[in-house]
Amino acid sequence: MANINLLPWREEAREKQKRDYIGILAAVFLASAILVYVAVSLLDVMVDEQKARNSYLQSEIGQLETQIAEIKKITERKKDIERRTEIILNLQQSRNLPTHVLDELVRIVPPGIYLSSLEKKGSLLLIEGRSESNNNVANMMRKVKTSEWLTDPNMQSIVTQNEELRQLQRFSLRVTVKGANVGEPEKMTKGASK
Repeated sequence: MANINLLPWREEAREKQKRDYIGILAAVFLASAILVYVAVSLLDVMVDEQKARNSYLQSEIGQLETQIAEIKKITERKKDIERRTEIILNLQQSRNLPTHVLDELVRIVPPGIYLSSLEKKGSLLLIEGRSESNNNVANMMRKVKTSEWLTDPNMQSIVTQNEELRQLQRFSLRVTVKGANVGEPEKMTKGASK
């Protein structure tokens, strides 16, 4: 007689397939959860490293900004010192200028001219005085042109007037001083005569 298997083998096979499917599904879920966890942890580590780099860069930028501020202060101080040095050098160079100008005036003022006022405004020297003749003033202007310290004579005015039976001419002359710094007007002398 033939053996007939009456056991429900198909149902057992289905149950086995179902258990295998659920096991594979659980394994895939578990593997993907582990993979997501590793990826998130890796991203957290990368974000922390980037934050550390950013904070380092911010601290370095802060140090550089303080150094730049110090460099600007030093540059301003340097410019101030250079400006002061230039002023001091100009003063040193023009220290003896009034003496040279007055000495030169003694040489260029011919007899017959009487100086009443000298005023220095920057590099200009304003000379006022009296002369016995126009020739004396012309001679003085020629001597100014050949002078070592004075140049560019410019007659401002000349007026004739009688004083004590002598005919004197009042004149006003503007002369440029060589090597003079432009500065405050200063009175050099009054009442000089020759």
